[in-house]
Amino acid sequence: MGLVPAKASDPMANTPEEEDILWMQQARAGDMEAFARLLARHRRRVQNFLYRLFWDREKAEDGTQEVFVRLWMARTRYQERARFTTFLYQIAHNYWIDERRKAGARPQEVELPSGADEGLSNPALLAPATTEPQQCLFQRYRQRRIREAIAGLPDRYRAVFVLGHLEERRTAEIAAILGIPQGTVKSRMYAAVRMLRARLIADEEDER
Repeated sequence: MGLVPAKASDPMANTPEEEDILWMQQARAGDMEAFARLLARHRRRVQNFLYRLFWDREKAEDGTQEVFVRLWMARTRYQERARFTTFLYQIAHNYWIDERRKAGARPQEVELPSGADEGLSNPALLAPATTEPQQCLFQRYRQRRIREAIAGLPDRYRAVFVLGHLEERRTAEIAAILGIPQGTVKSRMYAAVRMLRARLIADEEDER
C-alpha cells in the first residue's frame, strides 16, 4: 500500500521518513517538485557528510550537486524497503570513493576552522589576541589536529568512523551504506578508533 500526502494539521501526518519515501516514489515517476523537496531537506546533510570525508568545503559543495544529480539518475533503482537516507548515503559514499580514485588517494590538505586561524601554520605557538580567549584558541587547534588525524585514516576506516561517530548512524545502516557485514563495520570502527588515539597521542608526545 502506497503512502499518501497528509496535511500538516492531520494527527496521522506522515513522518519525515515516510515523506522521503513518498517524494522518492513521485520523483521516480518524474516529479521534479517532489525531488526538489528531497533536495531542500537533505542538501545540508549530504554536504556535511562529504565535508567530513573530504575536509574541504569546496569539494563538499561541488560534490553535493553531483550526488543529487546521481540521485536523480538512479531514482528508478530505489526500493521502498530501504530507508531513503541509506540510499542517499550510498550514493554520496560512492561519489567520494570515485573522487578518491581519480585523485590517486593522495594525502589531503585539511582545512583550518574558519576564522582567526586562517593562514597560520601553527596557531598554538602564537600568543592569543585579546579578543580570542586562550582556551578557545587551544580548542580550535585541538579540533584541527583531530581533523588531520581523521583525514589520515585509510579510506575504509575513515568512512566507518565518519558514519558512526560524526553522522551517528547505527551499525546496521553503516553496513547497508557501505555494502559490508555488520561484523566488519565493528572491527573497522575499533581499528579506526585505535589508529586515531595512537596518532593523537604521538602528536602530543612530539610537542613535549
